[in-house]
Amino acid sequence: MNKIKNSIPSRIKYLRKTLELTQKEFSNRIKISRSTIGNIENGTNTISDQLIHNISKEYGIREEWIKKGKGEMRKSPENIIMEAVKYLSDVEIKAALNKLNDRFNPSKPEEDDKATLYKILDFLKEQYKKGDQDMRGYLTIKLKKAFPEYEEYIENTMNKKEE
Repeated sequence: MNKIKNSIPSRIKYLRKTLELTQKEFSNRIKISRSTIGNIENGTNTISDQLIHNISKEYGIREEWIKKGKGEMRKSPENIIMEAVKYLSDVEIKAALNKLNDRFNPSKPEEDDKATLYKILDFLKEQYKKGDQDMRGYLTIKLKKAFPEYEEYIENTMNKKEE
């Protein structure tokens, strides 16, 4: 049996190296310190089930592989999608399915898509203006998740207003 299969610390280190991440990069994404991951890799600290779960979720790695070295290291795309769906509301699931359906079965001309997009954006803008602090926070979080480039856009917009 090779060394990777022998211990959790060696599998954690193997995973990190496979992902081509430093200890700092690896630990930042799972919100622990670099020294904690270093101590886990060298066997000084034991790893908690919660941390195994966080690594599995963040990097798409099977918990069974981390704990016992059994089976495939990575989760299948189907498993990753099913896990993600658990965190979505019914409205978000329906919206995602509609988006996928539109993408793979385009039936509208592009101009109709633009008009719909502008209506959605106007609606969001109005909701943001009317909303209290909670609504604004909610919309901001949802936009940041849906559009990772959102923060950069906001910074650019704010800089233009200041000029």
